[in-house]
Amino acid sequence: MFSKLLLPLDPSKRLKAATDYSLTLARRLKLPLVAAYIANPAKTGAGSELQDPEKCFFPLGERELKRFAASVSDVEMEPLLRCGERNVVLAHMVAEEQAGDTLVLGPFRSRLTRFFTGSEVERILEDVQCHAFVVRHEQPLPGPGGPALVAFDGPLLPERAMQLVEQLARTFGCDLELLHLGEDMHGGAAALDDAVQELRGKLGGEFHVTSTIAPLRGLWRRNLAVTNRTIAAEGARLVVLPDIEDAVSVALLHELVLDAHRPVCVLR
Repeated sequence: MFSKLLLPLDPSKRLKAATDYSLTLARRLKLPLVAAYIANPAKTGAGSELQDPEKCFFPLGERELKRFAASVSDVEMEPLLRCGERNVVLAHMVAEEQAGDTLVLGPFRSRLTRFFTGSEVERILEDVQCHAFVVRHEQPLPGPGGPALVAFDGPLLPERAMQLVEQLARTFGCDLELLHLGEDMHGGAAALDDAVQELRGKLGGEFHVTSTIAPLRGLWRRNLAVTNRTIAAEGARLVVLPDIEDAVSVALLHELVLDAHRPVCVLR
């Protein structure tokens, strides 16, 4: 399900967790990794005489890519230099260049900057339609003893979502905890029961598939609070959002991508 990782690089130390996670993914799953440095002169406020990226910004990108490549010896890595708005460039790289089918993103901005300018990660996820890992803190990959938490608030998990969740469990060899956060208690319970039974049937006895439902709404950021409590209770190492059809709302995607206590994997 994951064939080639695409990591947008940046000199910021905030991306260290995402960078390390991408390397761990590449090693564990034996995947090639494309490291892309994307210069955006328009964001620097530089004058027109400094707008030539090859003269002003590519040297910094080349140094960053060389530094990263020097630290990696056991991963097939391809460095790429690009210029433009990060979300637009990444969308083109995925759709037109087939440079990768799975993004690994970190927090490009501080919380304070994000408050004033918005989340660049969210803009990327809106414009780039592919799988994505969003990693804000160091965390091991899911695996035996470290389940993945599949969260959704739609009426059901579509067949495509079920297939991807099954593939993810097999890829990492991890158990699954399904969490429904919708308003309809009875509908949510039915959706969970159907999904659990189907996944148990497909995965067999080697995988443990359980579920939790949190039907009540109304408290600010309650979805996030319930998700983080479930993460702690189940020892989950990864939050999975199957963003297919109407399985995951924009609001839930926003909350968990920004502030979940574990890395978030958006499946598409």
